[in-house]
Amino acid sequence: MHTFIKYRVLVSVIFYILWGSDFVANVLDLNKETTSFINWTTVVILFIFWLFILIDMIKQNLKDKTFWILSMFFVPFFAPVVYLFRRNKLLHLQNNMFRKAK
Repeated sequence: MHTFIKYRVLVSVIFYILWGSDFVANVLDLNKETTSFINWTTVVILFIFWLFILIDMIKQNLKDKTFWILSMFFVPFFAPVVYLFRRNKLLHLQNNMFRKAK
């Protein structure tokens, strides 16, 4: 996960390039077999990335964990990238010594 955080801009760019792979395959007018292979490969890679982020969300003691997990299901193309950029701050907010005691 630290690698994802360290290179979060690069990871985000790759994530969105993979999301647009079907568009790129259609623009390049690739044959049906190649387009199908590219689509399935990108779906598998995106699912692994998405699952990796979801597992990290579940493991961490985040502020508003329910919101983040639900956002992964309702906005799967946007939530993982936003989470990568907000993760450190979310962990810091949860561990803040000035928050109210339960």
